[in-house]
Amino acid sequence: MAGIEVTGNVDKWFSPKQVMISLALITICFWILEGQWCLWRTVLIVGLSFGSFTVGGLAGFLFTSYGEEAATVGKVRDWLIGGLTGLTIAKFGSIKALLLTFASGPGPKEFALTVCVAITYAGIGFFFMFFQRELILNVLLAEGRAERGRVEGTKQAGLVAQKMLAVLPPSVLSGVDDIDELVNAHKPEAENLRKLLYSDDIAGFLRQSEEAAKSGSSLDWDVVSKAAILHYYRTYYEKDGDKEVQEEKAAEWLIRALIMNPLHPDLTAKYADVLGMKRLYSETVAVLERLIESPQAPAYVEQWLGYFLLFMPDREDDAIAYSERYHQRFPDESDSLFNAASGYAQKYCKELQMGKTSDSANRSKALDLLQKALTGEPDYAETVRTEWIKPDESFACFASDQDFKKLVGLEDAKRDIAPTPSSTTDIS
Repeated sequence: MAGIEVTGNVDKWFSPKQVMISLALITICFWILEGQWCLWRTVLIVGLSFGSFTVGGLAGFLFTSYGEEAATVGKVRDWLIGGLTGLTIAKFGSIKALLLTFASGPGPKEFALTVCVAITYAGIGFFFMFFQRELILNVLLAEGRAERGRVEGTKQAGLVAQKMLAVLPPSVLSGVDDIDELVNAHKPEAENLRKLLYSDDIAGFLRQSEEAAKSGSSLDWDVVSKAAILHYYRTYYEKDGDKEVQEEKAAEWLIRALIMNPLHPDLTAKYADVLGMKRLYSETVAVLERLIESPQAPAYVEQWLGYFLLFMPDREDDAIAYSERYHQRFPDESDSLFNAASGYAQKYCKELQMGKTSDSANRSKALDLLQKALTGEPDYAETVRTEWIKPDESFACFASDQDFKKLVGLEDAKRDIAPTPSSTTDIS
């Protein structure tokens, strides 16, 4: 118990503040003693002390340079070390003459006093700056530089985020339309968004964020969330192998953001979307079904579940229910009608596989919903008749269905390309 008390008293006495006060008192006493109540002598000693302390402080500053300073100040430090070594050997006489100018009188004692003062205060200045830099100043400088770089990068990212809100149509921001459709349609809004996402400012911000994350630096929510959103929107502009890399990067930053804020609805939905891009449908559905339980869940989560549940075994009824519910809320959109039609089509194809050949209500509902969807988006008929009848697609079993062919224009397309009698005669 006594040992603890003694240690505490020693630590308190030798605190940095106490040490500085003690050195200051000792220095003042030393100046008075050596000045011998002579003003001129005291001025010379004080001047030599301050000058030596300053030289030592500058040397300590140069020797403790690091990071960005190493490329500039570090060169001065190397030059200074070599210069002082050569100067001390070659110009010792000049140094001695300089010190003697601070002596108040002739004789070896005065020279010894000036040398003692110069060396002592140069050493004090060096170690003062050395410990200040290593323990305090370098730490504050590093934090200041990191904060300055973070604020500048985050500010630019924030400006881009605001511009994105102005560029993206309200239907995309609300989730009624998908940004993928906007990009594939090559609309001016999509091109403006691409220019923003791939601007030099944003590229620099994402690069700095990546480097900070790899180095283990602490990143706050503002930086992580903006990087996650920017990487997410970039996935829609990448192609082939680059798209897969961008999807991985977007997923990484979205996970990092969700670790910091697990209940963020928008970023959770974006993470589910990225999982869907990677064809991890079971994980996508799990995230969306957990999100839809939240009262803050975006409305488009219902539409997404109506689509992604089509890839889950025996979940067609759930997909249809979500799609129909979403269409009731937004009757002007057609995507959910396509999804619901796909759900009924998949149920009909399963009936055919089970040997049921009688007229099916699922077939009728699939064709009816498909007709309504194509009424809203007639240009999508090309995709339906070329892509949706491929093996493992929703309408694969409708490839030879006459009503389906008539609905999507397959019969008209065959008549358009069929050879006429006159053309047959010309060929022969």
